[in-house]
Amino acid sequence: MVVKKKLALSGALRDIESEMVSLSRQKASLKKSLESASASILEERKKEIFLQQQLAKITQHETELSQKKKAMQAKSDKISDKMSKMSKIKSEMQDL
Repeated sequence: MVVKKKLALSGALRDIESEMVSLSRQKASLKKSLESASASILEERKKEIFLQQQLAKITQHETELSQKKKAMQAKSDKISDKMSKMSKIKSEMQDL
Protein backbone atom coordinates (compact mmCIF):
# COMPACT_ATOMS: atom_id res chain seq x y z
CA MET A 1 0.00 0.00 0.00
CA VAL A 2 2.86 2.37 0.81
CA VAL A 3 4.52 1.36 -2.45
CA LYS A 4 1.32 2.20 -4.36
CA LYS A 5 1.18 5.62 -2.68
CA LYS A 6 4.83 6.27 -3.50
CA LEU A 7 4.24 5.24 -7.13
CA ALA A 8 1.17 7.46 -7.32
CA LEU A 9 3.04 10.39 -5.79
CA SER A 10 6.02 9.76 -8.03
CA GLY A 11 3.77 9.74 -11.09
CA ALA A 12 2.03 12.91 -9.93
CA LEU A 13 5.39 14.62 -9.39
CA ARG A 14 6.52 13.64 -12.90
CA ASP A 15 3.27 15.03 -14.31
CA ILE A 16 3.73 18.24 -12.37
CA GLU A 17 7.36 18.50 -13.47
CA SER A 18 6.37 17.90 -17.09
CA GLU A 19 3.67 20.55 -16.82
CA MET A 20 6.16 22.99 -15.27
CA VAL A 21 8.61 22.40 -18.14
CA SER A 22 5.80 22.99 -20.63
CA LEU A 23 4.72 26.17 -18.83
CA SER A 24 8.34 27.34 -18.70
CA ARG A 25 8.63 26.90 -22.48
CA GLN A 26 5.34 28.75 -23.02
CA LYS A 27 6.54 31.53 -20.73
CA ALA A 28 9.81 31.83 -22.69
CA SER A 29 7.90 31.88 -25.97
CA LEU A 30 5.51 34.56 -24.73
CA LYS A 31 8.40 36.59 -23.37
CA LYS A 32 10.13 36.42 -26.73
CA SER A 33 6.91 37.45 -28.50
CA LEU A 34 6.45 40.34 -26.07
CA GLU A 35 10.01 41.55 -26.65
CA SER A 36 9.47 41.37 -30.40
CA ALA A 37 6.20 43.28 -30.12
CA SER A 38 7.84 45.88 -27.88
CA ALA A 39 10.67 46.36 -30.37
CA SER A 40 8.15 46.69 -33.18
CA ILE A 41 6.13 49.26 -31.24
CA LEU A 42 9.30 51.22 -30.49
CA GLU A 43 10.27 51.19 -34.17
CA GLU A 44 6.79 52.34 -35.20
CA ARG A 45 6.92 55.11 -32.60
CA LYS A 46 10.26 56.28 -34.03
CA LYS A 47 8.70 56.34 -37.50
CA GLU A 48 5.72 58.27 -36.16
CA ILE A 49 7.98 60.88 -34.55
CA PHE A 50 10.02 61.21 -37.75
CA LEU A 51 6.89 61.65 -39.85
CA GLN A 52 5.49 64.21 -37.40
CA GLN A 53 8.72 66.18 -37.69
CA GLN A 54 8.55 66.03 -41.48
CA LEU A 55 4.94 67.19 -41.39
CA ALA A 56 5.89 70.10 -39.12
CA LYS A 57 8.65 71.13 -41.56
CA ILE A 58 6.27 70.95 -44.51
CA THR A 59 3.63 72.95 -42.63
CA GLN A 60 6.22 75.59 -41.73
CA HIS A 61 7.38 75.78 -45.35
CA GLU A 62 3.78 76.02 -46.50
CA THR A 63 3.21 78.93 -44.10
CA GLU A 64 6.33 80.72 -45.36
CA LEU A 65 5.23 80.28 -48.97
CA SER A 66 1.76 81.58 -48.13
CA GLN A 67 3.28 84.69 -46.54
CA LYS A 68 5.51 85.23 -49.59
CA LYS A 69 2.50 84.83 -51.86
CA LYS A 70 0.58 87.48 -49.89
CA ALA A 71 3.55 89.85 -50.04
CA MET A 72 3.93 89.33 -53.79
CA GLN A 73 0.19 89.78 -54.30
CA ALA A 74 0.37 93.08 -52.40
CA LYS A 75 3.29 94.22 -54.59
CA SER A 76 1.41 93.14 -57.70
CA ASP A 77 -1.65 95.09 -56.56
CA LYS A 78 0.50 98.20 -55.98
CA ILE A 79 2.04 97.85 -59.44
CA SER A 80 -1.40 97.40 -61.00
CA ASP A 81 -2.62 100.53 -59.20
CA LYS A 82 0.39 102.51 -60.43
CA MET A 83 -0.14 101.25 -63.98
CA SER A 84 -3.80 102.25 -63.81
CA LYS A 85 -2.87 105.71 -62.57
CA MET A 86 -0.27 106.02 -65.33
CA SER A 87 -2.80 104.96 -67.95
CA LYS A 88 -5.28 107.50 -66.58
CA ILE A 89 -2.64 110.25 -66.66
CA LYS A 90 -1.65 109.24 -70.21
CA SER A 91 -5.26 109.31 -71.27
CA GLU A 92 -5.78 112.73 -69.69
CA MET A 93 -2.66 114.06 -71.39
CA GLN A 94 -3.88 112.80 -74.75
CA ASP A 95 -7.17 114.62 -74.18
CA LEU A 96 -5.29 117.90 -73.78
